[in-house]
Amino acid sequence: MGSAMERARSAQASGNKRVAAWLPEMDRILIVGMKHGSQGIREATNKVLALRAGMTRADCWKRLRLLRERGNGGYPAPRSWPAEVKELLREGYQQGGEKKREAIKVVRNLYPGLPSNTPSRFARRQGWIPKTTQVRGRRPWTEHEERKLWELAGYETAARIAERLGRSEGAVRFRLKSLGLSVKVKDGWSFRALQEMLHVGPSKLRRFIAEGSLRVRDPRISATSLAALRDDRIAAGTVATEAVEGVPQKLRKNGNGYSWGSAARLLGTDVEQVREWIVEGKLKIVDGFVTERAFQNFCKSHGSELNDAFLGKEVRDWLVRGYSLPVGTDSPAPPMPGNQKHALVTRQCPGCRRPMRGNIFFRHIKNCKLTGTAGGRVLASRR
Repeated sequence: MGSAMERARSAQASGNKRVAAWLPEMDRILIVGMKHGSQGIREATNKVLALRAGMTRADCWKRLRLLRERGNGGYPAPRSWPAEVKELLREGYQQGGEKKREAIKVVRNLYPGLPSNTPSRFARRQGWIPKTTQVRGRRPWTEHEERKLWELAGYETAARIAERLGRSEGAVRFRLKSLGLSVKVKDGWSFRALQEMLHVGPSKLRRFIAEGSLRVRDPRISATSLAALRDDRIAAGTVATEAVEGVPQKLRKNGNGYSWGSAARLLGTDVEQVREWIVEGKLKIVDGFVTERAFQNFCKSHGSELNDAFLGKEVRDWLVRGYSLPVGTDSPAPPMPGNQKHALVTRQCPGCRRPMRGNIFFRHIKNCKLTGTAGGRVLASRR
């Protein structure tokens, strides 16, 4: 690993803006990461970015795609295909239609596991695909835009990428598919997963969202929760029926979700009150999924608001390394409130052997079906 670092520094000192050839050590890191799922890919990508300065996540994604293609079936690279296969593919693309489909079918039968876009990509590089006249009004994709696609794919939705690039969502989806990239956001955290990892309650996590510290995939107010809160306020007499008499018709016009400003106008209140209802759980957001990039920004800017004692040493060190979580070493940590000290104690159920933190253990042990048949005493540890 030390020699890899020296070679990376020498490549950086040469003054080339483009990243040099990939090192075997970097490929091995990515291959090991792919074997451990999305979490392993995130950690492997962070290691590679730390290993070589100037490299971006887009470079890592491209390399991951190449390594996946090499690992599917062990087929050779297109430049190593036999001459008769290349000639068959060349004739198919030049004639087009049924001839092209038959040529692609023959090539994929010869090499099982070959990605569907490999023959067309090879034909385009060889110049076998005839160039067509650009349609008026259709803007070609620039190198900068494609690089942004590689960086944002898997982290943000197609609608959000289209908004960033100033293009339509359909154009972004079509381009992602032509590049062999998935439109689905795979890397990120669900609302419940963040609660379990950060050891925060749902109300505190919702407060992060309401204050704008933590960005979610779709922060709009769901129409169902908006209609339910409206009915509750009318039944309780806290709002006049005349003030929101047109709400049912407006709710039917947009059943997906409403911005916070629109929700405030429909309920006859202000945005600050809407934020408080979000924290209390009376208003629910449409999609609380947190992307990898949004979580990284949260750790950098607002990670100091998390309680280090609840995180634990392993999780805290992992967030510091991978997400730049600030560590407050200058000032001592504030004293733990008495009503939260129970969360520092970890107990293990004698039946299902599941470790749990805090007083929730006593509720679990009453309902655990394996506790009555298991012997032994309860194990408790204080972090």
